[in-house]
Amino acid sequence: IIDNTPIGGVERVTCSLINLFLEKGIMVDHVISVQNKFEKPHFSYPETINYINLNCSSKDAEAKLYQQFIALDIKNLIFQGDNMSISIALLKAAKRAGVKAIPQYHGSPHAYLDKYISASEMVENPYMALKYLFARAVRPFKLLKLKKYLLLAENGIACVSEGSANEIKKIFKSSQVINERVFTIYNPLHIELQNITTDVNQKSNNIVYLSRLENKHKNSFLVVKAWNEIANKYPNWQLDILGDGAISDKMKSYVDEKNITNVVFHGMITEIAPYLSKSKIAILTSNCEGLGMGILESICYKNAVVCTNSDGGITDLVKHEKSGLIVHRNDHKAFAKSMEKLMNDDQLRIEYANESYKIASNFSDDEIIEQWRKRFEL
Repeated sequence: IIDNTPIGGVERVTCSLINLFLEKGIMVDHVISVQNKFEKPHFSYPETINYINLNCSSKDAEAKLYQQFIALDIKNLIFQGDNMSISIALLKAAKRAGVKAIPQYHGSPHAYLDKYISASEMVENPYMALKYLFARAVRPFKLLKLKKYLLLAENGIACVSEGSANEIKKIFKSSQVINERVFTIYNPLHIELQNITTDVNQKSNNIVYLSRLENKHKNSFLVVKAWNEIANKYPNWQLDILGDGAISDKMKSYVDEKNITNVVFHGMITEIAPYLSKSKIAILTSNCEGLGMGILESICYKNAVVCTNSDGGITDLVKHEKSGLIVHRNDHKAFAKSMEKLMNDDQLRIEYANESYKIASNFSDDEIIEQWRKRFEL
C-alpha cells in the first residue's frame, strides 16, 4: 500500500482484506507501506504481520521495493494504490524479482485522466478554466502512462467494480491484451448480513452522508448546498455528516451562514453501524467512486440511496428508479428534489431499500476469497 496510516477507504479495505485472508486460512506475512504520513496506522492490523515502512519517494520506490521483495522472498503480492508513478515502479520491481503482483484498482480511470471542473466553476473563476484546458492538453500523455501501467500488469488488474473495469476496457477497446487482463473482484463487505436486524418501519428521519470531505473526487460541498434547498421545509429531518477532510470547515461555515440547524457534523466515525441502522436515506455526491463502500454498507442497513452519476462503480450498487435515484453531477437542486422525493414517499423509499438490499448478496466473503485463491493458485 502507498500509505496505510490515514483514515480512508483504501486503507480500510486493505485491513479488511488482510483479516479476511487470515480468517480463511491464507497467511499474510507482510504489509509494505511506501511512505507514512502518520506515526501509526488508524486501522488495527493483526499483530502476526510484519509491518515495513520504506519511507521513500516515488523516484526511489522501484529500487527499494525490489530490495524488499528479494530480502523477504516475496512470491505473491497485492498492491493497493492507484498512483501511476508508484504503480509502474512496483510492477517493474516485481517483474525483476519474480513476484506475482496484482494491482487492485480502487478508482476510475477518468479520475486520473480528467479534471472534474464544471462549466459554472469555469465561468466563476477563469483560473479553473485554465486548469481544465491544461488537463485536456496533458490527457494524451496520461493516457500513455496509464496504458504502460496496464501492460506492465502481466498478472492482471483487479478492479473493485464492473463499472471501473468497463471504463478501462472502453478506453482501450483496441487493445485485446488490456481487455483480457482487466477483471473484477469486489472489496470484502465483511458484514454478516444475518446479524443485521434493521426494520425499515422503525427508522428515524435521518439522512446520512458518509465520506471523506473534499471536493476533487467526493464533491462534498454539494451535500450542504442541496440540503440548504430543503432543510427549512423539513425541521423534523436531520442530515448526519460522517467524515472529515479538507473542506470540513468550509462546509460548516456555509451551514452557519445559511442558518441550517438540522445538520450535524460528527467528524470521523469508526463505528458507523449505529448511524446507518437508524437512518432512512443515504446520499453520495461523488464525481468518481471505485465502488462506494459507504453506500454499500448503507444498503446493508436498508437505507434508500440518492447519489450522483459518478464515474466508476456506483452503477454496480444503484439502479436508477429501481433501487435508488441517480442524479446528474453538480446539480444540487435536482439532488435536493430527489432527496425530497424519498422523504415524502415512505412506500417508494422502503421499496428502494429492500430492492437494493438484494445487491449485498453479491459481496459474499467466500466468493471474494475464492476469486483471490484462483488468481494466486493458492
